[in-house]
Amino acid sequence: MEAEPMADRIDHAGAQRLLRLPLGIKLGYAAGQLLEGVIVNATNIFLLFYVTAVCGLSGWLAGIALAAGLIVDAVMDPIIGSMSDGWRSHYGRRLPFMVAGLIPVILCFVGIFSLPVGLDQALLFAIVTALSILLRVSLSLFILPYQAIGAELSDNYNERSGIMAWRWGVGYVGALIAVLLGFGVFFRGKTGLSRHGAYTPFALSLSIVVIVGALLAMRAVWATRDRHHPPVSVEGNFLLRVFGELVEVFRNRSFRILFIGALLFFLALSVHTALGLHANTFFWHFTSGQTQMVTLAIFSGLLFGAPLAGPFLARMEKRTVLVIGMTGLTVAQAGPTLLRLLGLFPWEGDMLALILSVIMLIGGALMAAAGIAFASMMADAADEHEHLFGARREGLYYAGWAFAVKASAGLGALVAGAVLSMIDFPTDLAAHGGTAAVLPERMVDMLGLFYGPGAAVLSLAAVLSNLWYRLDSKAHAAIMTDLTERRRATANAASMVGQMV
Repeated sequence: MEAEPMADRIDHAGAQRLLRLPLGIKLGYAAGQLLEGVIVNATNIFLLFYVTAVCGLSGWLAGIALAAGLIVDAVMDPIIGSMSDGWRSHYGRRLPFMVAGLIPVILCFVGIFSLPVGLDQALLFAIVTALSILLRVSLSLFILPYQAIGAELSDNYNERSGIMAWRWGVGYVGALIAVLLGFGVFFRGKTGLSRHGAYTPFALSLSIVVIVGALLAMRAVWATRDRHHPPVSVEGNFLLRVFGELVEVFRNRSFRILFIGALLFFLALSVHTALGLHANTFFWHFTSGQTQMVTLAIFSGLLFGAPLAGPFLARMEKRTVLVIGMTGLTVAQAGPTLLRLLGLFPWEGDMLALILSVIMLIGGALMAAAGIAFASMMADAADEHEHLFGARREGLYYAGWAFAVKASAGLGALVAGAVLSMIDFPTDLAAHGGTAAVLPERMVDMLGLFYGPGAAVLSLAAVLSNLWYRLDSKAHAAIMTDLTERRRATANAASMVGQMV
């Protein structure tokens, strides 16, 4: 007698996904992106500098420790994604994972910015590695199911882009908060970034923002439970099943292209970001205030560029928007550095900071449109997967994306740490005058080379790989027509079986 209610639920959920999502629910759902926006950007911007220049860990060991967290997390992502796809509970298949991830991610985030002073290299390395792994895995427990929900809230091709735009925008509000509190409050002054005691209150303050955003998102997820897809069937050995599902996911050409593009682009972005504080301080010779200005410019572009996604995506295919945006950010990040190395970018001080801020604002705005297009393309590819293989795999799709992002970020942190060791960047920076230290010219030039043009080569490879993506609006419309007919047939068949029983 349970078949008829299940058929009714399938039909009701499909009808709900055709309706526009209320703005309040969109904003509540988007608030969950504060978790990733705050924590990922705070760690990407400040953590490598903190553990090397402030806590004294060598560049090689710091790179390995931070990469270990990302690589272990990347391996765990498919497991978390698959589990959330098939989880059955009174609270749905995604919400329990979000609840389980919140408290440990806060504890680990504060812990990794509260390292003891005076530890030897081995013990400091062990602590950073352990906290890095725990932080990244607990973050994924929340973020992967949370992002998978975004593909379940609507079946409409354009409505999805709107949901992703709100999520993107709120995420970069979190990034701006991290930058403003960091450079503008806790690390102000000439030696602000070198003050060990400033990092713990910095992390505690950001944790309050994260908790508020997570609670709002969990409320929105619960409120939209009537739109969610039912859990996929789970049978057989868990690890073998996950492996089989991964093989199935990679059989989708659209997913493979998005995965490779993300892997290459975020590897480049990770190297660039991890070396950012070093380059701003010693290559561009910026003060803390000027560094804040340039950093805020890119995040402001990433935030305020979100509204541009709507007009762009209404007039162009998502792939076109993605390629234009990625190219724009690559040119903004690598162009000025390359020109400086060639002696063609002569400005200094406030004028240099202003010019770079304008360039990064434009690059960030273009990347915002690209990022929203990318997230929406991933949801479209999940629809294509159901069309091809008959199963919903949103959790695994976003886990695959997260795997690409985190594996590349881990490798990027390792590369950045290796660069610092290779150019003999000092680990006892305070003894050399802190951020006011004068470093050898060759060291500074090598830093700039890897920070800008070196990373850009990988970004351009990512742009080229995405040119092979073929799932456009026309193809997606045909897929959704087919899926709607299949779901209706499934619901009718289930209803008939229920009546016979």
